[in-house]
Amino acid sequence: MGLTETGILNGKIASNQTLFERYTEATKRALHYASREARRRGDSTVTVSDLLAGLSVDDETRAERVGSLKTNAAYLRWLSGLPALPALCHGEDAECIQPVEFDLESKRATAFAVMEADRDREYWIDSDHLLRGLLRFPNWAHFAVLKTEINLASMRLASRVDREEHLPEETPNLKVVKYLLRKHFTLWVPPIVSLACYLYILIQGFGLQLAPLAK
Repeated sequence: MGLTETGILNGKIASNQTLFERYTEATKRALHYASREARRRGDSTVTVSDLLAGLSVDDETRAERVGSLKTNAAYLRWLSGLPALPALCHGEDAECIQPVEFDLESKRATAFAVMEADRDREYWIDSDHLLRGLLRFPNWAHFAVLKTEINLASMRLASRVDREEHLPEETPNLKVVKYLLRKHFTLWVPPIVSLACYLYILIQGFGLQLAPLAK
């Protein structure tokens, strides 16, 4: 995708829809809960605070395990500027089903989640990648998580340990294999071709130098 940190911070962000197939079920649920949080509040945009609240709903996700989100849920809501409990809806209508969009900061977080997954050499963008995406730049959710004495470096370490202890829910399929092959092909073929061309030129030049000596 060619994402860079500078590009993300400058607003060059891919659509969430284009990344949907890479999200784990846990990540999809977190995004759903974040959208519901915004709708219940009567807001038309999902914020980073909503993303953090969405990550705090499910038990036994990677984000919950590495970030102790359930234990600190009420504290995190308060620190990130959300009410102690989400507003209640009367059924699933009215403001609860109005369409919502992600604001710029939440789009940045999801874009950084992609970079965190790529950093782990993972196809799947899991809930811990989304949590780490929130920690990649200053925002309300970042501030809230830091107050629980967790930072990006410790989160990355905890994620690595968690992957050793808990296998991923999703297993590779043909689409994943094709993605990884394409990614590594793009990564390795250009330098290999460049090296081959360099060696060819070097050998040709070496041969021309030996030609007069052979005579």
